Amino acid sequence: MEFNDKILPQLLRAIKERTPIHKQVPNKGKIIFNKIVPYLFIYRIPDSGKDRMLSELTKSELASAVFLPNNSDDPVSLWVPKLATALAEEFGTCLLIEVWSAPEDQDADIAIHLSQKNALVLAEYLKKNIETEAPEFLVELKRETKLPRPPRLPLLVNTDDTKKNIVIALGISVRKRYENIEGVHLPLLARAFRESLAKGLSRLFFEFVRLYTTAQAAQFKMKGQERLNAEIYEIDRALAKESQKFDFLLLVTPTNSHEAWLQFKKDKYRKTPVFHYRPIPIDPDIVKRNLYNLRIEDIYDPTIAYLFRDKRRELDDMMTMLASRGTSDFKYGSLMVFGNVDEQLYGLAKAMLTAIDSITQSERQESEEEYLDAKAFARLAEEEIAFLQQQSPTFKTSVRVRDDIAGVMVNHGVLNISKQYRISRRRAIALIQHEVGTHIITYFNGKEQPFSLFRLGVPGYEQLQEGLAVLAEYLVDGLTNQRLRILAGRVIAVQHMLLGYSFVETFDMLHEEYHFSTNTSFTIAMRVYRSGGLTKDTAYLQGFKELIQYIQEGKDLNLLTIGKIREDYLPIVHDLIQRGVLRHPRIKPRYLHEPYTDKLKDLNQFASIFKMINY
Repeated sequence: MEFNDKILPQLLRAIKERTPIHKQVPNKGKIIFNKIVPYLFIYRIPDSGKDRMLSELTKSELASAVFLPNNSDDPVSLWVPKLATALAEEFGTCLLIEVWSAPEDQDADIAIHLSQKNALVLAEYLKKNIETEAPEFLVELKRETKLPRPPRLPLLVNTDDTKKNIVIALGISVRKRYENIEGVHLPLLARAFRESLAKGLSRLFFEFVRLYTTAQAAQFKMKGQERLNAEIYEIDRALAKESQKFDFLLLVTPTNSHEAWLQFKKDKYRKTPVFHYRPIPIDPDIVKRNLYNLRIEDIYDPTIAYLFRDKRRELDDMMTMLASRGTSDFKYGSLMVFGNVDEQLYGLAKAMLTAIDSITQSERQESEEEYLDAKAFARLAEEEIAFLQQQSPTFKTSVRVRDDIAGVMVNHGVLNISKQYRISRRRAIALIQHEVGTHIITYFNGKEQPFSLFRLGVPGYEQLQEGLAVLAEYLVDGLTNQRLRILAGRVIAVQHMLLGYSFVETFDMLHEEYHFSTNTSFTIAMRVYRSGGLTKDTAYLQGFKELIQYIQEGKDLNLLTIGKIREDYLPIVHDLIQRGVLRHPRIKPRYLHEPYTDKLKDLNQFASIFKMINY
């Protein structure tokens, strides 16, 4: 008891000095302030035993108390009202939320209990956010005459404080749908409850700070090390380690594309080319085993746990693809990772080809332009890198000219150029912004973040990434009709491949029906048929189309350069920036500076992508 008498003064002093504190109460539980905030989340363990989901939810909060209230000598129940009063004195108001298991007669999955009038706005906001995260859950508000608390347990608030509205109390009762009738824990359902509640509570906290306290929400942004434990960084490093054991695009791209083209031409375009690939340096089964040995399920933070699970699933799918490289099964793995061709996109691609072909013979016209070889293009890239280094001296990368790749590609922030590469000067300027201004910059900005997946790429990042890269081409006036034709032709070729046509049949279709040159038709078909069938090339046109809509909705383009993300990750990005975990992008590409941004105004007037065609 003497030890317990010392804990309350220590907690009150920590609140006054705004210093984090963790206190274990012997045989009772623990009180944790990862940061001193005007908010305390409480779970009283019932006589029937601890609910794992509610306990984990409580531990994931910034300030929490988990304890056993089951005897008369219960200091924690006496401390909570004093802690709430102290927090209210510091911040003007304190929010006290208690969670408990719902009684059997509760119909709703989650009920939010309140009695104070000024708690209604907060309760409605929490309800809306939980329903947004988990539309399948039934959430209801319960307005009551008495302050919320679990059945048969005493109040944990000072009623004088609630009458003065310096302490606002909410209760959350949760129906145990995550246990079956035998009481067996159902982990996937429990995770859905915990994550939807945790995300809703995180947003509620910032709304509460904004509306009810004297503080600014920015004060409660955390440095990563204050909130994220070592286990999270260990898992991030392990995911990065597995990701960096292989280079997916290099492994699925032929090493002999130039030689295969020469042989294909020699065979008068009638024999399917034979492609050679790099040896796979990993055992996909061992990588999968390592991935699923990571205890992501132990991470309390639902946002970060979701990021890691999503990346692990993608790496698992990629391992399946590599294990089936060169077979028809590769194509089915590609559909899982990169997606299919929807009818709307296919129709758009066909219409674009028809519209452009009706007004120009672009390939013959462009053949008269000045062309750069691989070394000249590399010099342009190095000049752009020097320009970007003016924004940050730590921005460093390299450019490599090599003979074992086709075309141009960025791998781990390095620009690789084929020795045989040739490009018109106008297209070269556009491609520099595509490769350096987008792919390398998002790699660098992602590298500045605490989690490696922002530089390596979140699952499905290709669509937004390639859409942004094509936008860069447009903004620097390098999105030619021929380039638009190629983006559309790739979609047509992917669809043709998925319908079961052979390489030669797709080549013939591109050359004879859509009038691509033999070289261009081969390159498009090679990209689509490599390794057994890759659907990735639909991302360029689909991503560009969706990005135009994003711009027309008035959304922030700069945020898209924070790393290699996809659009539905933006709420996660906003959440992690608000919490101080992620940093705003450090490097801004040239095309997002004036005068190039003036062309963004034109996009708001465009009814469709057809307005970009040079008539």
